[in-house]
Amino acid sequence: MATNQARWVGNLFGATEPLVVLGKFAAGSTQAIKRGEILELTGNTNTEWVPIDSDFSASANIAIANEEVKAADLAGYYEIIVPRPGDIFEYDIATAAATAVGTALYYSDSETLAASGSNAIAKACGQEHYPVKQYHAASSPGSDAGTTIRSDSRVRCTFNAAASYYAALQG
Repeated sequence: MATNQARWVGNLFGATEPLVVLGKFAAGSTQAIKRGEILELTGNTNTEWVPIDSDFSASANIAIANEEVKAADLAGYYEIIVPRPGDIFEYDIATAAATAVGTALYYSDSETLAASGSNAIAKACGQEHYPVKQYHAASSPGSDAGTTIRSDSRVRCTFNAAASYYAALQG
């Protein structure tokens, strides 16, 4: 079941808010959209945003819904978030995993990423599930933090620059 969630967490380079622009959508009765869904620019001959629905080679056509488009809403322009380099988003991962920074992430559904697939659209960037920083045995005694990354059902990620609509905006 789709839920309305704010997915933008922050930016690695210091941006304080996401890049929000208007994107064209079909009437809500054709395609209801939840806030936070991963979108692709493929509807109506590549002119309308729709929830991503397959593992395809995305090229400058991935964005995130920034508002809900309900079943009764009219066709028109609604807010989308365009993933920029360094923008961090948080999504469920299809199967809980110990996802290391840099792990390629793939389509699972419009609100879930997977650790395997054919066409990577994002990379893991979060360290929330990493062990704490290891102490230096020679200078500060303490307990061993270990090297095991915990499995988690959520992943923080950055979208690939070539997949993001940002590439299209750059010309």
